[in-house]
Amino acid sequence: MTDLHCHILPGIDDGAKDVDMALDLLQQEQDQGVTNLVFTSHFYPDRSDFHEFLQKRHRAFGSLMEAVEQEGHFRFNYKLGAEVRFSPKLTELPVEKLCFTGTPYLLLEFPFSREPAFFDEVLFDLRTRGIRPIIAHIERYSWLKDRPDRLYSWVDSGLLLQANATPLLEGGEDGRSIKKLIDWNLVKVLSSDAHHPERRPANLGTGIIYVADTMGNERARELLQNGNRIFKGEEVIARAPIEPHKRLGKWV
Repeated sequence: MTDLHCHILPGIDDGAKDVDMALDLLQQEQDQGVTNLVFTSHFYPDRSDFHEFLQKRHRAFGSLMEAVEQEGHFRFNYKLGAEVRFSPKLTELPVEKLCFTGTPYLLLEFPFSREPAFFDEVLFDLRTRGIRPIIAHIERYSWLKDRPDRLYSWVDSGLLLQANATPLLEGGEDGRSIKKLIDWNLVKVLSSDAHHPERRPANLGTGIIYVADTMGNERARELLQNGNRIFKGEEVIARAPIEPHKRLGKWV
């Protein structure tokens, strides 16, 4: 099982504040059945220096690996990545260095309340450079609420959508939305987005079990396999997206 989105590297963003918290999160990941991890610390191109971020990430990873070696009981495959805030500045940066190690996959985060400027231009630039964008926690953007038709067009053109496990487990509107997006073959991968052992825990295994219990084993298996395929730099399972249609005011 692969967690492609987590904030476990210590002291680099709003995730684990120190090595001890990072180790607690790693223990949760291991207890959840995760074997592959991509560390996706936040990178904000409009307010952070690119090379300084790479240096901080390198130091944080090194300090965590020293602690992991001392602990002696963790069994993970690790890769470095980043959760990259969408910006026109991405066209000027060597963001290939922020892709998941050894793969073309790049985790992108949008502004939560508004559509970003130069959306099509930036995505076109990234894709012409061989980068495969994955849109992080697709359920969190207010400007995309009730727009599965737009998400369909993105997925149909090759974009990948990632959802978080927590909304599924909590229920509510976001959880119901994710289930619909999974059912329409729009969400291709589930992740934990773990930040904190109590407030935002590593819960991917529980999320996968929930999908199996409520949507069937095939759906759960596909989400799990897609995470593993992305980790290895492979293509996701090629299940065609289903185009949503509005009927009596509801998307079906």
